Amino acid sequence: MVAERAVVALRRMSVRNILGLWRFLVLRIRFRNIRGGLFFVDRGSVFAISRTADVRFGRGVRFMRDFDGHVRGQLIIGDDVFFNRGCTVVAHNRVSIGRNCLFGELVSLHDENHVVRGADDPIAARGFDTAPIEIGNNVWVGSKATILPGVCIGDNAVVGANAVVTRDVPANSIVGGVPARKIRDM
Repeated sequence: MVAERAVVALRRMSVRNILGLWRFLVLRIRFRNIRGGLFFVDRGSVFAISRTADVRFGRGVRFMRDFDGHVRGQLIIGDDVFFNRGCTVVAHNRVSIGRNCLFGELVSLHDENHVVRGADDPIAARGFDTAPIEIGNNVWVGSKATILPGVCIGDNAVVGANAVVTRDVPANSIVGGVPARKIRDM
């Protein structure tokens, strides 16, 4: 009975969804530390997850084509989060994303930054400074926006396209620019 239902469900799925399910299964087998619900992974997506990382995905998370994820620390993504094409998430410390968030094309989230102190050493040898990123529920981040370490974005906020977020964003507000500044309340 269960096998029959599975066959009927597979017949209803498109080729794209079957391939996404295959990529999901490969990730779950390859990285045993991914926990959570069913998520969709489109072609060209790359995940590099260390064995000590803590990765939790909610139900209905969608990683569209060419997503790039590097996790050494903690990555928590709530239900129904959508990452458009070419997004990058780097979690050396902690990146937490609430429910029902949308990320436009080529959005970058980095909770790390190269150490700039110590002028005698090469920059690549200095290591990283890290600080957690917290993103609330129902947040929309426009295309090509960059969110830097230590930023907290409140619920129902909107980050404009091409913005560079270096400071906290209050709930129910719209920010934009380089560096991002509050444009208005919603």
